[in-house]
Amino acid sequence: MARYSRKLIVLFVASLVLAGFGAYQHITGNKPDRSLAGEIPVQVTATALPLNERDPSARRVGAMRYLAGWALTADHANFGGFSGLVVSKDGRLTAISDRGDWLEADLDLDAASPLANARMRPFSADATGQEKAALDSESVIAVGDGFLVAFEGKHRLVDVAADRTTAPSPLTAHMDFTGVADNSGLEAITFAGDYLFALRERGLDVQGRLRGWLVSAAGSEPVYFRPPANYSPTDAATMANGDVLVLLRRYSPLDGVSAKVVRLRGMDIVPGATLEGEELLHLEPPHSVDNMEGLDVIERPGELPVVVMISDDNFRASQRTLLLAFVLENS
Repeated sequence: MARYSRKLIVLFVASLVLAGFGAYQHITGNKPDRSLAGEIPVQVTATALPLNERDPSARRVGAMRYLAGWALTADHANFGGFSGLVVSKDGRLTAISDRGDWLEADLDLDAASPLANARMRPFSADATGQEKAALDSESVIAVGDGFLVAFEGKHRLVDVAADRTTAPSPLTAHMDFTGVADNSGLEAITFAGDYLFALRERGLDVQGRLRGWLVSAAGSEPVYFRPPANYSPTDAATMANGDVLVLLRRYSPLDGVSAKVVRLRGMDIVPGATLEGEELLHLEPPHSVDNMEGLDVIERPGELPVVVMISDDNFRASQRTLLLAFVLENS
Protein backbone atom coordinates (compact mmCIF):
# COMPACT_ATOMS: atom_id res chain seq x y z
CA MET A 1 0.00 0.00 0.00
CA ALA A 2 2.86 2.35 0.85
CA ARG A 3 4.37 1.72 -2.56
CA TYR A 4 1.21 2.92 -4.31
CA SER A 5 0.96 5.90 -1.97
CA ARG A 6 4.46 6.98 -2.94
CA LYS A 7 3.55 6.67 -6.62
CA LEU A 8 0.45 8.77 -6.11
CA ILE A 9 2.47 11.42 -4.33
CA VAL A 10 5.02 11.54 -7.16
CA LEU A 11 2.26 11.80 -9.76
CA PHE A 12 0.52 14.51 -7.77
CA VAL A 13 3.67 16.59 -7.42
CA ALA A 14 4.48 16.11 -11.12
CA SER A 15 1.00 17.29 -12.09
CA LEU A 16 1.41 20.41 -9.96
CA VAL A 17 4.74 21.20 -11.60
CA LEU A 18 3.32 20.68 -15.08
CA ALA A 19 0.31 22.82 -14.33
CA GLY A 20 2.55 25.52 -13.00
CA PHE A 21 4.92 25.59 -15.97
CA GLY A 22 2.56 27.53 -18.21
CA ALA A 23 1.89 29.97 -15.42
CA TYR A 24 5.50 30.37 -14.34
CA GLN A 25 6.40 31.68 -17.77
CA HIS A 26 4.42 34.77 -16.81
CA ILE A 27 5.65 35.01 -13.22
CA THR A 28 8.95 36.81 -12.94
CA GLY A 29 11.39 36.92 -10.09
CA ASN A 30 11.76 40.68 -10.45
CA LYS A 31 9.60 43.35 -12.01
CA PRO A 32 10.74 45.22 -15.12
CA ASP A 33 12.31 48.59 -14.48
CA ARG A 34 10.03 50.85 -16.50
CA SER A 35 12.10 53.89 -15.55
CA LEU A 36 14.66 52.77 -18.15
CA ALA A 37 13.26 54.84 -21.02
CA GLY A 38 15.00 55.32 -24.35
CA GLU A 39 17.93 53.42 -25.81
CA ILE A 40 20.55 52.31 -23.31
CA PRO A 41 23.96 50.76 -24.16
CA VAL A 42 24.31 47.26 -22.75
CA GLN A 43 27.43 45.31 -21.90
CA VAL A 44 26.73 41.65 -22.72
CA THR A 45 28.88 38.91 -21.18
CA ALA A 46 28.98 35.62 -23.10
CA THR A 47 30.10 32.26 -21.69
CA ALA A 48 30.84 29.65 -24.36
CA LEU A 49 28.89 26.38 -24.17
CA PRO A 50 29.51 22.91 -25.60
CA LEU A 51 26.73 21.21 -27.53
CA ASN A 52 26.82 18.27 -25.12
CA GLU A 53 27.87 18.97 -21.54
CA ARG A 54 28.97 15.36 -21.04
CA ASP A 55 30.85 15.14 -24.35
CA PRO A 56 32.43 18.50 -25.27
CA SER A 57 33.72 17.01 -28.54
CA ALA A 58 30.19 16.38 -29.89
CA ARG A 59 29.30 18.62 -32.82
CA ARG A 60 26.30 17.03 -34.53
CA VAL A 61 22.69 16.47 -33.63
CA GLY A 62 20.03 15.44 -36.14
CA ALA A 63 20.51 17.23 -39.46
CA MET A 64 22.54 20.02 -37.90
CA ARG A 65 26.14 20.73 -36.98
CA TYR A 66 26.77 22.79 -33.88
CA LEU A 67 28.48 26.04 -34.77
CA ALA A 68 28.62 27.84 -31.42
CA GLY A 69 26.62 28.66 -28.32
CA TRP A 70 26.76 30.95 -25.31
CA ALA A 71 25.03 31.74 -22.05
CA LEU A 72 24.40 35.49 -21.99
CA THR A 73 24.14 37.95 -19.12
CA ALA A 74 24.12 41.75 -19.18
CA ASP A 75 24.26 44.87 -17.03
CA HIS A 76 20.65 45.85 -17.73
CA ALA A 77 17.78 45.17 -15.34
CA ASN A 78 15.42 44.10 -18.15
CA PHE A 79 17.82 41.81 -20.01
CA GLY A 80 16.23 38.39 -20.58
CA GLY A 81 12.88 36.90 -21.43
CA PHE A 82 13.63 36.89 -25.16
CA SER A 83 10.82 35.29 -27.15
CA GLY A 84 11.39 36.52 -30.71
CA LEU A 85 14.48 36.83 -32.88
CA VAL A 86 15.49 38.41 -36.19
CA VAL A 87 18.98 38.33 -37.72
CA SER A 88 19.44 40.66 -40.69
CA LYS A 89 21.57 39.87 -43.74
CA ASP A 90 24.19 42.34 -42.55
CA GLY A 91 24.48 40.55 -39.19
CA ARG A 92 22.36 42.74 -36.95
CA LEU A 93 20.54 40.80 -34.22
CA THR A 94 17.17 42.02 -32.96
CA ALA A 95 15.40 40.22 -30.12
CA ILE A 96 12.23 41.12 -28.27
CA SER A 97 11.29 40.03 -24.77
CA ASP A 98 7.98 39.04 -23.25
CA ARG A 99 8.13 42.34 -21.37
CA GLY A 100 8.22 44.17 -24.69
CA ASP A 101 11.87 45.27 -24.50
CA TRP A 102 14.08 45.28 -27.58
CA LEU A 103 17.68 44.08 -27.73
CA GLU A 104 19.73 45.09 -30.77
CA ALA A 105 23.37 44.18 -31.35
CA ASP A 106 25.94 43.32 -34.00
CA LEU A 107 26.19 39.53 -34.26
CA ASP A 108 29.46 37.73 -34.99
CA LEU A 109 29.17 33.97 -34.59
CA ASP A 110 32.93 33.57 -35.02
CA ALA A 111 33.79 35.84 -32.10
CA ALA A 112 34.45 34.73 -28.55
CA SER A 113 31.71 37.14 -27.48
CA PRO A 114 29.07 37.21 -30.23
CA LEU A 115 27.22 40.45 -29.42
CA ALA A 116 28.81 43.87 -29.82
CA ASN A 117 27.39 47.40 -29.76
CA ALA A 118 24.36 46.09 -27.88
CA ARG A 119 21.52 48.40 -26.92
CA MET A 120 18.16 47.92 -25.24
CA ARG A 121 15.00 50.04 -25.33
CA PRO A 122 11.33 49.76 -24.41
CA PHE A 123 8.89 48.51 -27.04
CA SER A 124 7.47 51.96 -27.73
CA ALA A 125 7.44 55.49 -26.39
CA ASP A 126 4.34 54.78 -24.30
CA ALA A 127 5.54 51.44 -22.87
CA THR A 128 6.58 52.96 -19.55
CA GLY A 129 3.02 53.09 -18.24
CA GLN A 130 1.83 49.75 -19.57
CA GLU A 131 1.45 46.49 -17.69
CA LYS A 132 3.36 43.37 -18.71
CA ALA A 133 0.14 41.77 -20.00
CA ALA A 134 -0.01 44.42 -22.71
CA LEU A 135 3.63 43.89 -23.70
CA ASP A 136 3.83 40.10 -23.84
CA SER A 137 5.45 39.84 -27.27
CA GLU A 138 6.14 36.31 -28.50
CA SER A 139 7.40 36.53 -32.09
CA VAL A 140 8.90 39.13 -34.40
CA ILE A 141 9.67 39.11 -38.14
CA ALA A 142 11.30 41.67 -40.41
CA VAL A 143 9.04 43.62 -42.78
CA GLY A 144 11.04 45.94 -44.99
CA ASP A 145 13.02 48.22 -42.69
CA GLY A 146 10.64 47.52 -39.81
CA PHE A 147 9.03 44.61 -38.02
CA LEU A 148 5.77 42.81 -37.36
CA VAL A 149 5.33 41.71 -33.74
CA ALA A 150 2.88 39.13 -32.37
CA PHE A 151 1.49 39.47 -28.85
CA GLU A 152 -0.39 37.04 -26.64
CA GLY A 153 -2.50 37.88 -23.63
CA LYS A 154 -3.93 40.82 -25.51
CA HIS A 155 -3.83 38.91 -28.80
CA ARG A 156 -2.79 41.17 -31.66
CA LEU A 157 -0.24 42.03 -34.32
CA VAL A 158 1.64 45.33 -34.24
CA ASP A 159 3.51 47.05 -37.07
CA VAL A 160 6.84 48.64 -36.14
CA ALA A 161 8.16 51.17 -38.65
CA ALA A 162 11.79 51.84 -39.51
CA ASP A 163 11.79 54.79 -37.08
CA ARG A 164 10.44 52.37 -34.42
CA THR A 165 7.03 54.01 -34.18
CA THR A 166 4.24 51.48 -33.73
CA ALA A 167 0.70 51.00 -35.04
CA PRO A 168 -1.91 48.22 -34.84
CA SER A 169 -1.59 45.86 -37.80
CA PRO A 170 -4.72 45.63 -39.98
CA LEU A 171 -4.06 41.88 -40.26
CA THR A 172 -5.33 41.41 -36.70
CA ALA A 173 -8.88 42.12 -37.85
CA HIS A 174 -8.81 38.96 -40.00
CA MET A 175 -7.91 36.68 -37.10
CA ASP A 176 -10.47 35.09 -34.80
CA PHE A 177 -9.12 34.56 -31.28
CA THR A 178 -12.35 33.17 -29.84
CA GLY A 179 -11.53 30.48 -27.30
CA VAL A 180 -7.78 31.21 -27.34
CA ALA A 181 -6.50 31.44 -23.76
CA ASP A 182 -4.35 34.39 -22.68
CA ASN A 183 -1.22 32.23 -22.44
CA SER A 184 -1.92 30.14 -25.56
CA GLY A 185 -2.06 32.76 -28.28
CA LEU A 186 0.16 33.91 -31.12
CA GLU A 187 3.50 32.25 -30.50
CA ALA A 188 5.03 31.92 -33.98
CA ILE A 189 4.65 34.04 -37.11
CA THR A 190 6.47 34.02 -40.43
CA PHE A 191 5.71 34.64 -44.08
CA ALA A 192 4.78 31.65 -46.23
CA GLY A 193 4.29 32.63 -49.86
CA ASP A 194 1.55 35.26 -50.06
CA TYR A 195 0.41 34.62 -46.50
CA LEU A 196 1.40 35.39 -42.97
CA PHE A 197 1.60 31.95 -41.36
CA ALA A 198 0.70 32.14 -37.66
CA LEU A 199 0.60 29.40 -35.02
CA ARG A 200 -0.84 29.45 -31.52
CA GLU A 201 1.04 27.83 -28.65
CA ARG A 202 -1.55 25.44 -27.25
CA GLY A 203 -5.10 24.19 -27.81
CA LEU A 204 -5.04 20.83 -29.62
CA ASP A 205 -8.21 19.59 -31.28
CA VAL A 206 -9.40 15.97 -31.07
CA GLN A 207 -7.01 15.07 -33.90
CA GLY A 208 -4.01 16.42 -32.01
CA ARG A 209 -3.74 19.53 -34.19
CA LEU A 210 -3.24 23.20 -33.50
CA ARG A 211 -5.39 25.50 -35.60
CA GLY A 212 -3.33 28.26 -37.18
CA TRP A 213 -3.94 31.09 -39.59
CA LEU A 214 -2.89 31.94 -43.14
CA VAL A 215 -3.50 35.67 -43.24
CA SER A 216 -3.48 38.17 -46.10
CA ALA A 217 -4.86 41.64 -46.63
CA ALA A 218 -8.02 40.02 -48.00
CA GLY A 219 -8.74 37.80 -45.00
CA SER A 220 -7.55 34.58 -43.39
CA GLU A 221 -7.85 30.85 -43.95
CA PRO A 222 -7.37 28.04 -41.43
CA VAL A 223 -4.32 25.81 -41.49
CA TYR A 224 -3.48 23.00 -39.05
CA PHE A 225 -0.23 21.88 -37.49
CA ARG A 226 0.22 18.57 -35.69
CA PRO A 227 3.18 19.08 -33.32
CA PRO A 228 5.23 16.24 -31.83
CA ALA A 229 3.61 14.85 -28.69
CA ASN A 230 3.89 17.22 -25.72
CA TYR A 231 5.70 19.91 -27.72
CA SER A 232 4.45 23.44 -28.37
CA PRO A 233 5.59 25.82 -31.12
CA THR A 234 7.48 28.88 -29.92
CA ASP A 235 8.74 30.51 -33.15
CA ALA A 236 9.10 30.04 -36.90
CA ALA A 237 11.32 31.27 -39.73
CA THR A 238 11.07 31.01 -43.52
CA MET A 239 13.98 29.84 -45.64
CA ALA A 240 14.89 31.22 -49.05
CA ASN A 241 13.39 28.14 -50.76
CA GLY A 242 10.04 28.75 -49.06
CA ASP A 243 10.31 26.01 -46.43
CA VAL A 244 9.40 26.98 -42.88
CA LEU A 245 11.36 25.98 -39.78
CA VAL A 246 9.32 25.70 -36.59
CA LEU A 247 10.93 25.79 -33.15
CA LEU A 248 9.15 23.77 -30.44
CA ARG A 249 9.55 23.37 -26.71
CA ARG A 250 8.63 20.65 -24.23
CA TYR A 251 8.81 20.73 -20.45
CA SER A 252 8.84 17.71 -18.12
CA PRO A 253 9.27 17.92 -14.32
CA LEU A 254 11.52 14.86 -14.50
CA ASP A 255 13.55 15.60 -17.63
CA GLY A 256 13.48 19.40 -17.72
CA VAL A 257 13.26 21.40 -20.93
CA SER A 258 13.87 20.07 -24.43
CA ALA A 259 13.52 21.60 -27.87
CA LYS A 260 12.98 20.52 -31.46
CA VAL A 261 13.20 22.16 -34.87
CA VAL A 262 11.00 20.74 -37.61
CA ARG A 263 10.78 21.68 -41.29
CA LEU A 264 7.52 22.28 -43.16
CA ARG A 265 7.76 22.19 -46.93
CA GLY A 266 6.61 25.47 -48.39
CA MET A 267 4.51 23.80 -51.07
CA ASP A 268 2.47 22.09 -48.34
CA ILE A 269 1.49 25.29 -46.53
CA VAL A 270 -1.90 25.94 -48.13
CA PRO A 271 -5.34 26.75 -46.68
CA GLY A 272 -6.95 23.82 -44.90
CA ALA A 273 -3.79 21.67 -44.88
CA THR A 274 -2.73 19.59 -41.90
CA LEU A 275 1.04 20.00 -41.55
CA GLU A 276 3.47 17.61 -39.90
CA GLY A 277 7.08 18.62 -39.81
CA GLU A 278 10.25 16.73 -40.61
CA GLU A 279 12.44 16.70 -37.51
CA LEU A 280 15.83 18.35 -38.04
CA LEU A 281 17.00 18.89 -34.47
CA HIS A 282 16.21 17.54 -31.02
CA LEU A 283 17.93 19.04 -27.99
CA GLU A 284 17.56 17.57 -24.52
CA PRO A 285 19.86 17.25 -21.51
CA PRO A 286 22.81 16.79 -21.51
CA HIS A 287 22.64 19.09 -24.55
CA SER A 288 22.91 22.79 -23.83
CA VAL A 289 19.24 23.76 -23.93
CA ASP A 290 16.78 25.94 -22.08
CA ASN A 291 13.39 27.45 -22.82
CA MET A 292 14.11 28.06 -26.52
CA GLU A 293 11.65 30.61 -27.90
CA GLY A 294 13.28 32.71 -30.64
CA LEU A 295 14.40 31.43 -34.06
CA ASP A 296 15.79 32.80 -37.30
CA VAL A 297 17.84 31.47 -40.20
CA ILE A 298 20.81 33.14 -41.91
CA GLU A 299 21.33 32.32 -45.59
CA ARG A 300 24.21 33.70 -47.63
CA PRO A 301 25.22 32.83 -51.22
CA GLY A 302 27.45 29.77 -51.42
CA GLU A 303 27.03 28.90 -47.75
CA LEU A 304 24.85 26.43 -45.87
CA PRO A 305 21.97 27.92 -43.82
CA VAL A 306 22.73 28.83 -40.23
CA VAL A 307 19.91 28.44 -37.71
CA VAL A 308 20.10 30.77 -34.70
CA MET A 309 17.92 30.48 -31.61
CA ILE A 310 17.59 32.26 -28.29
CA SER A 311 15.98 31.20 -25.01
CA ASP A 312 13.53 32.93 -22.71
CA ASP A 313 14.87 32.69 -19.17
CA ASN A 314 11.60 33.98 -17.68
CA PHE A 315 13.80 36.24 -15.52
CA ARG A 316 14.47 33.33 -13.20
CA ALA A 317 17.81 32.52 -11.61
CA SER A 318 17.27 28.83 -12.39
CA GLN A 319 17.19 29.50 -16.14
CA ARG A 320 19.56 31.01 -18.66
CA THR A 321 19.53 33.18 -21.76
CA LEU A 322 21.16 30.93 -24.35
CA LEU A 323 22.16 31.90 -27.87
CA LEU A 324 22.76 28.79 -30.02
CA ALA A 325 23.80 28.51 -33.68
CA PHE A 326 23.69 25.44 -35.94
CA VAL A 327 24.56 24.77 -39.56
CA LEU A 328 21.72 23.05 -41.39
CA GLU A 329 23.53 20.42 -43.46
CA ASN A 330 20.40 18.78 -44.85
CA SER A 331 18.89 21.80 -46.59
